Amino acid sequence: MSLSRRSLLTAAAVRPALTAAAVKPLVALNKGLVYMNAANIAPCGKAALDEYLKQLADFQQNPAFQNREIYKPLSESVRSKLAALLGAAPDEIALTRNSSESNNLIAQGLRLKPGDEILLTAHNHPSNTQSWQLRAQQAGATVVVADVPIYAKSPDELLATLQKKVTPKTRVIAVSHLTNTTGLLYPIAAIADLAHQANAWCHVDGAQTFGWMNLHLPNLRIDSFSGSFHKWPMGPLESGMLYVKAARLPELTPAILSIDYWADKPTGARKFETLGQRDDPKLRGLEKTIDFLASTGMAQIEARALALSNRFRSGLAAIPTVALKGSGHPSVSGPVVKVHLPNQDLATVYNRLWTQHRIAIAKTDSGDAAGLRFSPHIYNTEAEIDLVLRALRA
Repeated sequence: MSLSRRSLLTAAAVRPALTAAAVKPLVALNKGLVYMNAANIAPCGKAALDEYLKQLADFQQNPAFQNREIYKPLSESVRSKLAALLGAAPDEIALTRNSSESNNLIAQGLRLKPGDEILLTAHNHPSNTQSWQLRAQQAGATVVVADVPIYAKSPDELLATLQKKVTPKTRVIAVSHLTNTTGLLYPIAAIADLAHQANAWCHVDGAQTFGWMNLHLPNLRIDSFSGSFHKWPMGPLESGMLYVKAARLPELTPAILSIDYWADKPTGARKFETLGQRDDPKLRGLEKTIDFLASTGMAQIEARALALSNRFRSGLAAIPTVALKGSGHPSVSGPVVKVHLPNQDLATVYNRLWTQHRIAIAKTDSGDAAGLRFSPHIYNTEAEIDLVLRALRA
């Protein structure tokens, strides 16, 4: 994790404990909906949504160039606030549409050659796998896949699976920070060191950590990191971010050009934002989202998210007909929890949880990650965790 357990608790203690009672009124969820699918999409904060819609109406009522002059300084304000939240420099931050786009920008931006190897894990998100598969096909490179020990009990076990696959040809190591399949948390700083020892680029898909984990990106020693605002940060749809370490920026070329790139010469990571007309009013929503995360405190958010998932895992241990799919060990786990029901039809249970209890989750139908996925967040209550546990017992 970005912080030790002791430092996390110390940082969180600076403010009163975060409770769902304080957060739930701030998000736009229907009453009675038990929503535990932040790993896919989290509800947008009301303040961010209201501000976005207000700005969108203003834009459409007056799309004159003069009225749109606010957006360039606004984008820089958002960039600076996001950089401060993540411990990065503004020039290292690009505002993208989602983590999938960010993953592709890195894959397409790196200069690879025939014979190079790209090391992934078997549980990478598809956008962080398929973007590299395409890049390998274009460059004549090879994708190498490391197995995932889903019941690993230590970061060293996860690191070892990658170490075994590194060769003198390894040029990229790209992993998901927290897997969306079974919620395994990878030791990113150690993986970055492994990559750099091999003279390889380390890219991290942070879609499942950005927004709940108290991240300080330079401490991870990575070269690039992607994230989506519509997941754990509770921001607007189709908004994401890309971090690229300043020293590595010259090694990347933009994959998309729209403005007069050569004349305008965008600086830093801004060169990845040359995408043509954007939904600029959304910047207001992003600003409010980042303001909420900063004012609430990322240490507080991390502590609350982990407390909820720990309560859920502890409750699962008392249900003999339900098995945890994945480690559950605190050193390699986050607030994504996969549940397996060996003697039940998965689709039936999934549908009953929705129709009888209005519990919204995700499911994986087959493979070693098959099961029901629960991803509680700070707007969930302890009572909702207990309701889900009772429903699973039944």
